[in-house]
Amino acid sequence: MLTAVIIDDEVTAIELLVEILKLRKLHKVKIVGTALNLDDGIDIIRKTKPDIVFLDINMPRKNGLEIYNTFKTPDFKIIFCTGYSSFAIDVIKKEVFGYLMKPIDFEELDKVLQKANNALLEEQKLLQLEDKFNILSNPVFSGMYILLETEYGFLNTNTRNIEYFYAKDSGSIAVMHSQNEVFLKISLKELVNILPENQFSMINRSSLVNINYISKYVHSIENYILMESGIKIPVSIKFYADFKKEIKQKLIM
Repeated sequence: MLTAVIIDDEVTAIELLVEILKLRKLHKVKIVGTALNLDDGIDIIRKTKPDIVFLDINMPRKNGLEIYNTFKTPDFKIIFCTGYSSFAIDVIKKEVFGYLMKPIDFEELDKVLQKANNALLEEQKLLQLEDKFNILSNPVFSGMYILLETEYGFLNTNTRNIEYFYAKDSGSIAVMHSQNEVFLKISLKELVNILPENQFSMINRSSLVNINYISKYVHSIENYILMESGIKIPVSIKFYADFKKEIKQKLIM
């Protein structure tokens, strides 16, 4: 069952949405709180920690979009409900989870509830992976020695000494576990072909990380991994599936 908070300055709009959600058969939704303004809504969100927040945009005192001033990367799904289509562009820029026009279309509501349910199931799986990450994040792991051409010669090192690579001009930068950086005359694409497959993974077009040094994966509006060194590196949608597959393969080994 999904839990939800409704924030709207019109009592009738809240009551109508509550009744509509009660009629949903495929996806049960439990309303854990309602509010007539954003400030009260934020307090309820903090107390109840809902899965979904249905949020009006055009409200007095504070616009619904101002929720991002409090929750920079919310761990709940924001679904804007508004009668003003002019707000759509601003909402899209925020990359919100869902956008519903009033009066709410039942079919569109069912689609966004299905999307929310699928996303939450996926996040539960990722949390299980995160627990295993913490077990695996031991710097004592076997690597292999590689010889890499640098700007002034060659680097002969074990792959366990490298935390991640990032693209730089026509080459790349190797960030060592000590956080020293070395410029390499080799691209990320070429590195993928010579590095141990069970140790490194591409997570975006310009980043190749040693998965042994991943502390955790954060799935939000801005998906990213947190390295042991504290560095945050974004995970792009294009590379997410391969990254997830490679992590699972490592967990099995």
